[in-house]
Amino acid sequence: MEPTEIQVPQPEETQQTEKRAKPPLTVEQQLVHLKAKGVTFDLCNEEEAATYLSDKCQFFRVIAYRKLFDKHVGGEHDGQYINLDFAQLRYLAGLDRQFRDVMLAMSLDIEHFAKARLLHELTLHADEDGYSVVADYREELKSSGRMYMENELRARKGDDYCGDIIQKYAGGMPLWALLEVVSFGTLIGMMKFCADRWGDPDLKELHYQLKRVKSIRNATGHSSCFLNDIGDKKRGNIRVPSVISRELSQMGLPKKLRARKLRNARMQQVVSLLYLYSVLVPDGGSRTRALAALRKFYETADENMGALPVTHPVRSSVTFMERLTRGFNLLD
Repeated sequence: MEPTEIQVPQPEETQQTEKRAKPPLTVEQQLVHLKAKGVTFDLCNEEEAATYLSDKCQFFRVIAYRKLFDKHVGGEHDGQYINLDFAQLRYLAGLDRQFRDVMLAMSLDIEHFAKARLLHELTLHADEDGYSVVADYREELKSSGRMYMENELRARKGDDYCGDIIQKYAGGMPLWALLEVVSFGTLIGMMKFCADRWGDPDLKELHYQLKRVKSIRNATGHSSCFLNDIGDKKRGNIRVPSVISRELSQMGLPKKLRARKLRNARMQQVVSLLYLYSVLVPDGGSRTRALAALRKFYETADENMGALPVTHPVRSSVTFMERLTRGFNLLD
């Protein structure tokens, strides 16, 4: 009797990799693929599209916005997009780039003024010397958190921009030096620690809002697509902060509209960013520049939004964001 051959199952990851493996497409093949999916080239001809894909924006990023359009269900066009022209994808990619630039600048302003706020709060406590609060924070961290912070400082010890600070305060670092050399995440952790240490509920609320701003800062800093998933579809069980709910209610925004828009995680992050910018960033050059860029974004969107269907999620989402911006008194 011959021995039975034992079939060794492949790891699930290997099976999925083989199943999903796709070859790179030439620009010509990309156009063929788009046409097979129902994308038309009436508002932007194929030659213009080919130039755009080869010189200005890569294919994978452009098609990220296709999920914002409906597909045919059943019939000879089953699975193809409905009334989707390449020009609309190009427009959304460009609009998203402009939006990310604005959000990144505003999130950096918030990070800067959050540090200033924390250091100001430090000076209001006569028993704080700036060194003990950092030492106590490190001691309170779990071993994994302490290791992360130590590795963060060690990795940047030879950095051209902050290495000198780390080396200078190797024996003990004050809060004002720490905030110059650590990540946004560590700043947020320190904010929470100080809020608890000083019994400051406003600082604690700031900590929670900063966590949402951090998500935008990271996404926009890495140039991740943002508007491609800004619709009304629910993305998990996300609690709306009470301070945000109160602010939006006072703006007179209908409750159903608020509920529909704020079930999207990205929209919640935008709301937190706009709110924090309104209360944290003072009048001055930074605020003037950022709000001018934000105004320009809304103007650009308004001028070209006719390229999208009336019910398109980006249209309603940008309109909602502009209402929030004016509600927070960031624009007239």
